[in-house]
Amino acid sequence: MTRSRGYLWLAAVLSVALLIVVFIGLRPSGAQVAEARPAEADSLQPAAASVPARHDAPAPGQRSFAANARYAAAQVEPVSPPENIFRKEKRVVVELNSADSLDLVQLYSIGPTFARRILKYRSLLGGYVDKEQLWEVYGMDSVRYNTIAPYVTVDPEGVAPLDLNTVSLDQLKRHPYLDYYQAKAIVLLRERVGRFESVQDLQKVPIIDNETYTKIIPYLTCNLQQNR
Repeated sequence: MTRSRGYLWLAAVLSVALLIVVFIGLRPSGAQVAEARPAEADSLQPAAASVPARHDAPAPGQRSFAANARYAAAQVEPVSPPENIFRKEKRVVVELNSADSLDLVQLYSIGPTFARRILKYRSLLGGYVDKEQLWEVYGMDSVRYNTIAPYVTVDPEGVAPLDLNTVSLDQLKRHPYLDYYQAKAIVLLRERVGRFESVQDLQKVPIIDNETYTKIIPYLTCNLQQNR
């Protein structure tokens, strides 16, 4: 009985010794660990080399391998769009009396809405006789005007004048430079005298002041042939 116990004890000791030998044989040595770490570092070098160095970057020796990788990724900066992506390509010169909305939006600071305003006011006037009339367009300010003024021209031949001897009251009162009472006074004078001999006859209308007269004259004509 004592001998059997001795055998069992010896077998147990040998089993433990065998397990220890196997465990030691599977564990990597210090040299193998040292070889593995440089290989890991080499795999990070291409990504880190492509990133420009920052003056405030911590020294490489002060960071772990994982910290190095995170730092390299954080240094990648977004690429900004070209500065002129939303700018109009070139300066153009536009003639106000022949331009359409596509022509006008080529001017710096003029968008579709403001182009429509310029065209609408041109229609009400009968055409522009001077670029400074753009000041009368709703919403015009000094910044916008000074930006576009060097790039617009006016051809007075594009103006469509109203004939004093045939124009109606409705047409006259819609003109920006005349109010209802001034338009009515012109029609009444024409009815009283029969016809206008020249546009200068407007000076006989008492409620038309000198400023109004100067502004409206380019938009009026007097055709005598149709009234003889």
